[in-house]
Amino acid sequence: MFHIFSIALLSAAAMGAADAETTRVSYSNCLTDFTTTHLDQKTARGSFRKAAAEACADERSAMIAAIKKDEMEFDSSQEEAMQFATEEADGVLSAFTDAYAGYLSSNTRPVRQE
Repeated sequence: MFHIFSIALLSAAAMGAADAETTRVSYSNCLTDFTTTHLDQKTARGSFRKAAAEACADERSAMIAAIKKDEMEFDSSQEEAMQFATEEADGVLSAFTDAYAGYLSSNTRPVRQE
C-alpha cells in the first residue's frame, strides 16, 4: 500500500513540475517573440528593458501560479512560494533583458523552445 501511495505522490509531483515547466517555456517563447520584434525594430536597450517588464503578462502570471502551487505542495508558506515563483519569473525576464544588447550588436535572435 505504501508503495502505491509513493508512486501516486511522485506522479503528482512530476505532473506539477511539468505544468511549471510548460508555463516557463510558454513565458520564454512569448519573450522570444517579443524580443525578436524589438530587435527587428532596433529598439534601444533602455526602451526594450522598460517594455519587456510589461510584456507577456498572462504567460508570466501562469508561470508564477504554477510554480507557487508546486512550492506550496512541498510545504512552503504562501509568502515563500510566491517569492520563489516571482524570482524564477524574474530570472527568465532577466535572461532576455541581459542578452538584448548582445543580440542587437551581433544581429542574432533568440530561439524558441519546444
